[in-house]
Amino acid sequence: MPSSSRGLGYQVFILEIAGSNPAGGTTMKRKKLYILIVCLIIVLAGGYFINKKYLNNDVNQTSLSPLASLSPSISISSAQELTATPASEDIPTAYLIKNFPFQSQAPLGNWDALHEESCEEASLILVKYWKDGKSLSADQMENEIQKMIAWENDNGFPQDLTVAQLGQVAQKYYEMSKPRVEYDITISDIKKAIAQNHPVIIPAAGRLLGNPYFTAPGPIYHMIVAIGYQGNTIIVQDVGTRRGNNYNYNQKILLNAIHDWSGNKENIATGKKAILIFEE
Repeated sequence: MPSSSRGLGYQVFILEIAGSNPAGGTTMKRKKLYILIVCLIIVLAGGYFINKKYLNNDVNQTSLSPLASLSPSISISSAQELTATPASEDIPTAYLIKNFPFQSQAPLGNWDALHEESCEEASLILVKYWKDGKSLSADQMENEIQKMIAWENDNGFPQDLTVAQLGQVAQKYYEMSKPRVEYDITISDIKKAIAQNHPVIIPAAGRLLGNPYFTAPGPIYHMIVAIGYQGNTIIVQDVGTRRGNNYNYNQKILLNAIHDWSGNKENIATGKKAILIFEE
């Protein structure tokens, strides 16, 4: 019996290992199922984390701006700085060129044909005397106007002068350093020049200025000297009236009236927006 019992026990053990034991078959199947489920969970979890890692990398790559992807050596912040608008140059809120002389273009009150057309010469004379630090009497202004117009006639200059032609007169007649003509100007250009202590001769369609002291209807073509500004006002020496010393023009009205001589009085408003700047 003992030997038979040992043989029977050995057979039962083999059957349990092979899964043939009816009593242990169910337990073995459960163990295998659990192992399979655990392996499946591990595989799915690993795949999820691996996929998430690569997905995040893709998102980070596609979220870069086109500029950064095309130009890796330029950071986004530095690229924005390249397109930033530079700040405008600061100028004082108000400025006035000091000790500027004044006389009208008809200093002795004689508004004949010659004096009615002498605003260009009178404006230049004011600048010349200011640059030389001299005062200017009515008799001196009259004498200067007469001599300059005679010289212009002898040297082929027309009666009405553009700012460029007036600059030539300044160079040749007064031997002044070359003044600078600027076109397509703005009020800011005028203020900037004045703030640098540079007087500015401005050509204008005179009747657009709306100066109440002009003899009606006012000059068709005119020139004035801008010497200061404050707020929305440009301060000028307007030789077209005896009340033109430190005369104030609204800057919008003045800008609208600025027109260089175009060669035709009927089309004066077609002239370019130009100024003549005199540096010290």
